[in-house]
Amino acid sequence: MLRVFLPAPPRADRADRWVRYTGDGRIVDRGHDVPSRWPADSHTEAVLAAGQVRLVALELPPMPRERLRGAARYALEDRIASSVDEASIAVADRIDGRSVAAVASESLIRAIAAHERRIARIVPESALAPHGDGWSWYASAAGDGFVRRGDGSAFGVSAATSPAGALPAELAAALAQAARAGVAPSSVRVAFAADAPQLAAWSRDAGLPFVAASPWHWEQAAPAAFAAAPDFLRERAQGGMRARRPSLLQAFRPALILAGLALAIHLGGLVLEWSWLNFDNWRLSRALVAEARDAQLAGADTPAAAFAAIARRNGELRHRARQAAPADALPLLARAAPSLGALAPGVLRSARYAGDAWTLDLRKIDPAALARITRGLGDAGIDALAAPTPGGTRMRLSLAPTAR
Repeated sequence: MLRVFLPAPPRADRADRWVRYTGDGRIVDRGHDVPSRWPADSHTEAVLAAGQVRLVALELPPMPRERLRGAARYALEDRIASSVDEASIAVADRIDGRSVAAVASESLIRAIAAHERRIARIVPESALAPHGDGWSWYASAAGDGFVRRGDGSAFGVSAATSPAGALPAELAAALAQAARAGVAPSSVRVAFAADAPQLAAWSRDAGLPFVAASPWHWEQAAPAAFAAAPDFLRERAQGGMRARRPSLLQAFRPALILAGLALAIHLGGLVLEWSWLNFDNWRLSRALVAEARDAQLAGADTPAAAFAAIARRNGELRHRARQAAPADALPLLARAAPSLGALAPGVLRSARYAGDAWTLDLRKIDPAALARITRGLGDAGIDALAAPTPGGTRMRLSLAPTAR
């Protein structure tokens, strides 16, 4: 396996560090070459410099993997400088009730993925560094540095250039903000070469101890750290099947043949059923588009557009008749009321309706209770998206397409 450290997208005229590993994570070779001279391993991973990535710790309620990325994007809207549409977001698996989201430029990730050398995974350098209680300051292989907090989040900092140099502005600002919020670390571990006068100067400037720690480099990360790091390409590992011993294969050959025939018949029936359902769906979709066109509804060129146009016209006609539409404020709230009734008194701080959706600001709520409420809303035909805020939880409720 080959892993390449990238401070930016690969360039034909720029040499980058690479390390080759055995299957159990041992380093067998390393070098510093342009892409055309990288070793021709079948599996190549990219380690993206910490300065290009920000790690954010998110407290998200339990949810299926396919909904996790959308919830992370919603939670990050107010916490990153750029638009979430311009960012590439990768979310690691939940640990101790918390997920860590990696945020990088979408154009950067796209450029790396489009390189002629196929990259199987793109993981952040900062996500490979150990973290525990307090803050740890690491040196990046790109020449700058980064700080990883105890909750798994991380941010990039510039490097100190002299023994008596001041703290990087990013680290000083983060420490000051943490002190104002009452969550300042008890100490900062410095995991690169720094002498006693330098540590003393930083401790004096920050008002808390800076202590020496063992230097760390990305290539030293354990295989488990690489496996658990958020992957911007979101590639899921595929498990291989173990080969059966020939003696067992011969012993069970008749049974396997019968099972294969039964499976073939079953699959044939499934294919016929799927074909019929697909044809029926195509026929209904055409009928839906035709009905929308007969009603002279604009933009009804596809089944989805026709469905949305008919739902809008239904709402308009009901409003003209002075009747409520399904997505109106009161009908939507009435549909959600049985599930929201489980909220404890005083948990709901505010509710705002706009754009066919209710936005609820809640105080701190137990994750298990929030998960039950979300499931109840889904059963009632409401799409509920929850994300943590500094003071509690924000929920957005909209009518599910199937309920319109």
